[in-house]
Amino acid sequence: MNTLYIYTTESDRKKGRYKFGETTRKVDSRIKNQQTGNSEELVKVGEFTSEYSDHYVHNELEKLGYTRVGEGGREWFKGFESDDEALSTLGRIVSTSETVKLLDYIPRFYQEYVKLLFINMLSKMKGLKNDFVLELAARFGKTLWTLDLMKTLFSDYSYKVALLPAYVLTALSSFEKEFYSFKGFKDTMIFVRECDDVQKIFDEYYGKKLIILPISLHTEDYKDKFKFLSNLPSGDKVSFIDEADFGCHRDNSQNFIKYLNCGLDVYMTGTAIERVITPLDNVGDNVIRWSYTDMLMVQNGEHPIQKEFV
Repeated sequence: MNTLYIYTTESDRKKGRYKFGETTRKVDSRIKNQQTGNSEELVKVGEFTSEYSDHYVHNELEKLGYTRVGEGGREWFKGFESDDEALSTLGRIVSTSETVKLLDYIPRFYQEYVKLLFINMLSKMKGLKNDFVLELAARFGKTLWTLDLMKTLFSDYSYKVALLPAYVLTALSSFEKEFYSFKGFKDTMIFVRECDDVQKIFDEYYGKKLIILPISLHTEDYKDKFKFLSNLPSGDKVSFIDEADFGCHRDNSQNFIKYLNCGLDVYMTGTAIERVITPLDNVGDNVIRWSYTDMLMVQNGEHPIQKEFV
């Protein structure tokens, strides 16, 4: 078994450059040894354990369009927008490994509670089109929570496609990173990247796995590019719009989201919930708020909901 790891430096991060290495030792010790001779601090990004070698990873990175850089041109690659993209890319590569070790997602009490609220509201919905607005505090863990909810929507509610329309594009990379870092997601869902053959994936997996498709709300020719999505039955599609208080309330974004024609649109924000709600036509009472104060009360065992589950 090999431990595959990624590190970078502050200046390399700004250039989109990351090192992908391999070790049989502890990664922190390996990076500490390589710190010698480097004027900048080496910053660990993440690691996976599998039977794959770094040579295999490097070849797969090149297939995905990333380019070798640096002295010797062996283990450093460029073309990444963020740490999350680098880590999710490594996760995608090792996801086919039979021995890859992933983390367990164990939902916190309040995550289970908010999911239950959402499912209860959804079960009462009778319209063909529904909007939900979720105001979730920082450190709620909404990315993993959303992926877990997607699993339920696929298995229990027959949704076939989960769209991730985003005005703030950096919000998308965290979804893919968590998707490949935790157990239980890739077995029933598939995460699509821009470099993938989207039509081929839909032909192969539609109805068999939940297809998760990130979408930039800055796409100018969206009516041509996403016509096939608009034409799919609305009841098959759910969208999750993260950081919805940034730009998603604008007319051009709303027109785009409406064009995607999802039967269920879930807007998520940490602040400015009124700005998110204002342009929505089908939200009604489908609003869930979970504040940082709520989280602290649960932590201290003082929240009223804890009495309901005793």
